[in-house]
Amino acid sequence: MEISENRFISLIRKFGRNNKRIVRGIGDDGAVVELDRGQYVFVQDAMVEHVHFEFSFMDPYFVGKKALYSNISDILAMGAEPAFYLVTTGISPGMSSKDMVRLYKGMDRAAREFGLTLLGGDTVAAKNDFFIDISVIGKLAGKSYYGRDKARPGDHIAVTGKLGQAAMGLKALQGNSVEQGMKACVDRFLSPKPPYAVWKDLVKNDITDAMMDVSDGLLMDLSRMMAESKKQAHIDFERVPMPRYLRQNGLEHLALSGGEDYQLLFTFPEEKMPAISAMSEKYEGITVIGRVLDGRGVRVFHKGKEMDMPMRTGFDHFGGRS
Repeated sequence: MEISENRFISLIRKFGRNNKRIVRGIGDDGAVVELDRGQYVFVQDAMVEHVHFEFSFMDPYFVGKKALYSNISDILAMGAEPAFYLVTTGISPGMSSKDMVRLYKGMDRAAREFGLTLLGGDTVAAKNDFFIDISVIGKLAGKSYYGRDKARPGDHIAVTGKLGQAAMGLKALQGNSVEQGMKACVDRFLSPKPPYAVWKDLVKNDITDAMMDVSDGLLMDLSRMMAESKKQAHIDFERVPMPRYLRQNGLEHLALSGGEDYQLLFTFPEEKMPAISAMSEKYEGITVIGRVLDGRGVRVFHKGKEMDMPMRTGFDHFGGRS
């Protein structure tokens, strides 16, 4: 396609008709709908063979597990507790019943970890490549959704975990070379469990303004948040958390543009800094990396000097122009 994924989404927004029950529609990690007994969040995400994974290095068990994790990550980022899921699978030639059982066992493992119940779905024959498409439904855990459009000037920007792990893990699997110190990266690519305990504390203490997950790379996802919030982000590159292996081998760019870490990216006001500091002592891996200002876009600074933005800021399904 000749346009980017972001541009494509902006073009299809007009097809999302106005409805008074829709609190938040197209343009975020999920949709928020007002129903009779509260607000519910609906998310949907797919994985396609040869685009997101290869069966040559990824067992169907991990494909199923990761596919559900990615949806759970989206619904948590919206501030909702996941409850139910539906699955559509396109079974490619050569897949066995054993493969499909492994796939569903992986999903079931993820579902049990987060308390989800499978409602049903659909199964079709795919002529070529396998695909899996999952929808998750959940109820808002707090007073309102978080979303990408709520960052405010003066907010701090923070992330959970280490960024670039999954991208490094993918490189290792593609090269069939898992060196010492890279096991955690491979594990993050195969089984990127969202940081549920941290999320629950963020919701319980009403800490965040804006939130989303890091699925397509820090720069890409933060750019989307700033576009929705109509604000500018300043990032201190030295603070961006990443595996030691990346810094030692000149691969720091993966922490900015590598995707599929499924960590939380969020903003919070100055008065919530004591709560974040307390959480940082309780959980490893909450890092404040920048601030929100008036303006537009994302600017990254290294030792006080602004860095040139890479041509590729993250994963784009279409890879076209903005």
